[in-house]
Amino acid sequence: MRDAVAVALALVVGVFLASYDLRTDDTGIEVGLLLIASVTLAAVAPKRWWLIAICVGLPIPIVEIAVAHSPLPPAGVFAVALTNVGALIGFAIARASRASAAA
Repeated sequence: MRDAVAVALALVVGVFLASYDLRTDDTGIEVGLLLIASVTLAAVAPKRWWLIAICVGLPIPIVEIAVAHSPLPPAGVFAVALTNVGALIGFAIARASRASAAA
């Protein structure tokens, strides 16, 4: 149940950040929000870290392709790569905390 809620929340956050990306040019804040969302949600549901990374990062290039009509915008690729890194960090945090609690 916790994994499903985390994935659903990741999709909501991804769509929100995609709409935020269209309305502003504040890349630094968007990068921070992408990292915070992917790290936090992947730490909550470490088994689904890859799905959380996709749900948070993929709406940005999809919206950019739909609006800009360009084949593959570099900012969208960066968003997906960034959320993968963030989700892996969240996964590592969850695993490390579980290992330290077991010891």
